[in-house]
Amino acid sequence: MENNKIICFSDIEDIPDEMTKKIILNQRIKSLFIIPLFVKNIYYGCLGFDVWGNYREWLEVDVNFLQSIARILCSTIANDMAKKSMNFERIQYCTMFDSINAGIYVSDIENYKILYANKFIKDIYGREPIGELCYKVLHNKDYPCIFCTNQIIKETKDKPYIWEHYNTFVNKYFEITNKIIRWRDGRDVRFEYMCEMSKYKQVQTELLMEKEAIKSLEAKLKKTNEKLQILSQSTITALSELLEQKDSYTASHQTNVANLSCAIAKEMKLPEEQIKGIKVAALLHDIGKIAIPLDILNKPRNLTDNEFNLIKEHVQNGFEVIKTLDFSWPIAKIILQHHERMNGSGYPNGLRNNEILIEAKILAVADTIDAMSSHRPYRPARGLGEAMAEVLKHSNVLYDSEVVKACLSVLMKENKKNKVITQKNFQYASNHSEINKINKNIVCYNI
Repeated sequence: MENNKIICFSDIEDIPDEMTKKIILNQRIKSLFIIPLFVKNIYYGCLGFDVWGNYREWLEVDVNFLQSIARILCSTIANDMAKKSMNFERIQYCTMFDSINAGIYVSDIENYKILYANKFIKDIYGREPIGELCYKVLHNKDYPCIFCTNQIIKETKDKPYIWEHYNTFVNKYFEITNKIIRWRDGRDVRFEYMCEMSKYKQVQTELLMEKEAIKSLEAKLKKTNEKLQILSQSTITALSELLEQKDSYTASHQTNVANLSCAIAKEMKLPEEQIKGIKVAALLHDIGKIAIPLDILNKPRNLTDNEFNLIKEHVQNGFEVIKTLDFSWPIAKIILQHHERMNGSGYPNGLRNNEILIEAKILAVADTIDAMSSHRPYRPARGLGEAMAEVLKHSNVLYDSEVVKACLSVLMKENKKNKVITQKNFQYASNHSEINKINKNIVCYNI
């Protein structure tokens, strides 16, 4: 097991070790499959499957499926290890900063709220400042300071800004170093190091060491963030591969929906970080279908009520799978809501209007467009034109009107460039005045 080799016996009688064979036979086990779980060459346990009563031939598709599950488990273990490592490092850095005889704090550059303050700051101002406004805590003011350097460090970005200031609230001179740094949630924040001028000469050497510590902290935080991004991408890839082994259409559908969703989000001018979350959610939005039997997913005729109700469970199944993974965006919630509709007729919770996340509204439109324009076993492809007409018909009833407008604009721009809509379907779509209006003012757009 610790040699990282899979143990696979379709017939327990084939086990060479008699004692092991006897123990297993006493449990009435006929077939056995075990995959060891290794993370960074460390053995963490195994994933085992056994069959009672009957013999089972372990087919290649079984092996691939079980190995995919093992990879997901290993990825989750590695992700948890990285998080624990980050927490340990964070405690170490906080302890180090608390030992420094100078003030260090971090604040949000937009709303001025203090995110971190070391012991020096707490002692000199006699309060716990985290969550409070920096100008209120440090200067006893009810409004942002006229000498605030936020705009300066926004412009200098990577360069530190050093200045001197007499704080009338505590009657002390400080030499202050400000710099933009990247916070652990990805946003840019204000870092301030404040050293009393009266002690400047005594601590000059210490100051240089502390600045090097800040550089080291930034480098380590950057490296840790990169590791977490790699781990998240590995998890997404493993889940996608797992679904593709079961249903290749759903896997390619998720990719198509991701491409269109990102294009819609860009057309709506959503923030880049939000668009990244939309892409991840779209790539995983149908992962819950892995629990749906393949003969129902690919049934070549209409589904029964019971079969359709089973299909509808894929959003809850997907939510349960994804909610345990640590993403920077509400991926599980987006997946849960992508079949909700504006008028409350969707599922699973019948949400309405603003109860639905904008990311889920975008996925709903992109999902409908790709589903209608793609061939399925129970019907031929209807074409992009008919799909566009369908979402426009139900704009502000089933689908968010702003999302529909952005989607139609994206598709019409793409059609101008690559003629993705056939003449027949284009004529079908052009019956709608809104589509004609969008079509008049279009430049080429690359989805």
